[in-house]
Amino acid sequence: MIVALGEVCDFQNGFAFKSSLFKEEGLPIVRITNINGRSIDLKDVKYFNPNDYKSGNPLNYNINKGDILIAMSGATTGKIGYYDIETKAYLNQRVGKFIPNYKILNNRFLYHFLLTKSEFLYHLAGGGAQPNLSSFLIKEKILIPLPPLAEQERIVSILDKFDTLTNSISEGLPKEIELRRKQYEYYRNELLSFRA
Repeated sequence: MIVALGEVCDFQNGFAFKSSLFKEEGLPIVRITNINGRSIDLKDVKYFNPNDYKSGNPLNYNINKGDILIAMSGATTGKIGYYDIETKAYLNQRVGKFIPNYKILNNRFLYHFLLTKSEFLYHLAGGGAQPNLSSFLIKEKILIPLPPLAEQERIVSILDKFDTLTNSISEGLPKEIELRRKQYEYYRNELLSFRA
């Protein structure tokens, strides 16, 4: 079965944090620059103090370990990041968070599937100098295969093993890394290609 993503997954847009209120310490803000296409990199993170915001509640835009994020504008539009960090962080504007219905959609299955859609997402945003994605387009235009949860878990198990293997290979072996990435992408595409 193939369904529109919005039928099995909700979506949350980020909060409009003000750069003039960024701090050197406090609660971390994930911005589009922190999304590297596979994970979230907090090396260049900005912070905020919730007491600085009198209108709106930035604490409602939390990110927890296991959340899947997407860059929604700029040069990184369509890049996906898996938040694999224990520390809670918060969504900045133009960063979106996928909220799957866990009863029918495995979070890691969604993650691996979305990795196959980065080019599609970039084109969906309009490409060009300043691409912009909308949550409406993401939920309506992305079609996702939806095998039973047990099958999703089996696929995730296989793809996670390839992902871990690829990431654990020494940097001294660039040819091996490239071959493993191609192997991972091949199996990911094969496992996630379902016929209607």
